[in-house]
Amino acid sequence: MQLSRMLHLLGALVLVATIALVGRMATTEWQSVHQASESLRLLDQLRLGLLAVEMVSRERGPTNGALGDVLPMAQPRAQALQEARARTDQAFDALLQAVAATQQRQPAGGIDLVQSVRAAQSTLAQARAGVDQVLALAREQRSASAIRDAVYGMVAVVPLLSPVTNALASAAQHAYPALGDDVQGARLAAGLREYAGLLGSHFTAAVVKGQPFSPAERRAIDETRGRIAQLRTLVDLRLQLPDKAAEVAQAWDTVEARYFGVAQELLDKVLAQGDGDGRYGLSAAEFAALYVPEMNPILALRDALLAQARERAALEHQRALRVLAWALAGSGLLLLVLGGALYVIQHRVLQPLAQTTRALKALANDDLQARLPDPVADDEMAAVIGAVRSLQSQTRRRQDLERERDRLIAQLKEQSETDYLTGLPNRRGFITKARSALAQAMRYDFDVAVLVLDIDWFKQLNDSLGHAAGDKALLVVADVVRAELREGDLAARFGGEEFVLLLSHCDRAQGLHFAERLREMVAEAQVLGTADPGVRVTVSLGIADSGQLGWGLEALLSAADAAMYQAKNAGRNRAVAASAT
Repeated sequence: MQLSRMLHLLGALVLVATIALVGRMATTEWQSVHQASESLRLLDQLRLGLLAVEMVSRERGPTNGALGDVLPMAQPRAQALQEARARTDQAFDALLQAVAATQQRQPAGGIDLVQSVRAAQSTLAQARAGVDQVLALAREQRSASAIRDAVYGMVAVVPLLSPVTNALASAAQHAYPALGDDVQGARLAAGLREYAGLLGSHFTAAVVKGQPFSPAERRAIDETRGRIAQLRTLVDLRLQLPDKAAEVAQAWDTVEARYFGVAQELLDKVLAQGDGDGRYGLSAAEFAALYVPEMNPILALRDALLAQARERAALEHQRALRVLAWALAGSGLLLLVLGGALYVIQHRVLQPLAQTTRALKALANDDLQARLPDPVADDEMAAVIGAVRSLQSQTRRRQDLERERDRLIAQLKEQSETDYLTGLPNRRGFITKARSALAQAMRYDFDVAVLVLDIDWFKQLNDSLGHAAGDKALLVVADVVRAELREGDLAARFGGEEFVLLLSHCDRAQGLHFAERLREMVAEAQVLGTADPGVRVTVSLGIADSGQLGWGLEALLSAADAAMYQAKNAGRNRAVAASAT
C-alpha cells in the first residue's frame, strides 16, 4: 500500500477516532456539569441539615440556663429560650422543605429523609415538653435527676438528624468525589460542636443544684472530653492537607485559641469545683453565657469548610462548561495537529507514560522508590510526572501522619487509663489489667489478694487545710503505695481518696501483713514535709483473697470494700481481712 493511501486511511481513522473522542469528551463533561450542579444543590441541603443540628445544640444553652432559674423566669431568659426555639423551628422547616422538594430524585441511600426529619421534630417536641414540666416546678423542687432527664432529652434529638446529614454528605461526595475532604471536615467540625455542647450539658444538673458531680456525671464528662480530643486530632490531621483555604486555617487557629484555650480554662475551673465541694460560684445561665460563645468558632470552621467545598463544586461546574466548549471548538484544530503529534506522542508521551505507570503501580503497593522519568519538555506529560512525584511525596507524608496518628491514639488511650494527679492507673485502667492478671492467676492456680485503701478523715483535711493539702496527701499515699509494690502487683487510684491494689502470689496472711506494713508507712509519712511536720494521714484497709473468695474481680473488690468499711467503723487506721462468708 502506498504511503499516501496509508496516510489517508490513517487520517480517516483519526477523523473517526477524533469524532468519537470528542463525542465521548462532550458526554463526560456534560455529566461533570450535571454532577457539579447536583453537588451544589446537595451541599446547600447539607448546610441546612447541619444548621438544624446547630440550632438544636444552641437551644440547649438557654434551656440549661432556664433550668437553673427561679419562678417566675426572668424575662430576658424566657425571651432567649423562646427565640432559640423559634430559630430551631425555622431551621427544621427549611430543611424539611428542601428535602421534601427533591425527595424523588435525591440519592439518599434508601433513607426517607422527610420521615427522618419529622421524627427528629417529634422527639424535639417531646424533649421541650419535658423541659417545660421541669420549668413549671419551683427551683428547689427540681431534682438533679429531673434536670438531667430534661437536658438529655434535648441531647437525644441530634442523633436523629445524623442519618439525614450522613445521606446528604454521601450524596454530595458521590456526585463530586473531590468534595470528600471538605465535606468530611465539615461533618467532623459539626460533630465537635455537638460534643462541645454536650459537654456543657453534662454540667447543668450539678451547677443548678450546687452539688459535686456524681460518678455517672464525671464518667460522662470524661468520655465526652475524650471524644472531643479524638475529634480535635481528626480535624487537625484532615486540615494538614496542603490545599486548604486560608479562611479554613484561620478558623481552625481561632478554634484552638478560643475553645481549646479560653473555654478549656473555664471547664477546668468548673471541673475542679465539681470534683470538690460543688460551690461553683456561678449559675447555669452564667456558665452558658461564658461557655457557649467560645464554641462559635467551631461553627465558623464548619462554615469555612462548607464554603470551600461549594467553591470547589462551583469551580468544577465552570471548568466542565469551559472544557465542553473548548472540546467542541477545538476538535477541528485537533485534526490538524494529530498527524504530527503521533511521532511526538511516541517519544514524549507513550514512553514516559509507560515508565510513569510502572511508578504508579509501585506506588499502589506503597513502594516509593520507583524512578520517574525526567520530563523532556514543559508539557502535560511533565505535569503528570510532577503530579505522580507529588503523589509520592503526599503518600510519604500520609504514612508519616498515619504513624503520628497511631502514636497519638496510643497516647490518648494511655492518658484515659491514668489518674492525672497521682500518675497511677485509674479505675478503668486497673479493671482492664486486673481482669487479665486474675485470669492468669486462675489459669496457673496461684493466690492473689485485693486491698482497698481509703484515707481517713480526708474531707476534714481538705476543709481545714485546703485542697492543695488534700492533693499532697493523695500524692504521699500514692508514693508509699508505689514504693511498696512488687513486680507483678497492680495499684490504682480508684476514685476520690480511695486506692486499690492487687497483690500477685499473695494469700490472706501475706496480704494482711502487707496491708499492716503499708498502713504503718503511710502513718509515718509527712504530708507537708518540713512546712508542717505535724500533718499526717492514716488509712483504713480492707483485704480480700482468692483463697476464700475465688478469682472474680467484682467479688474480691466488693469483699475488700466491705472489709475496709469494717476498718472504718472499728476506729480507722487499721486493716481488716474479709471473711469467707
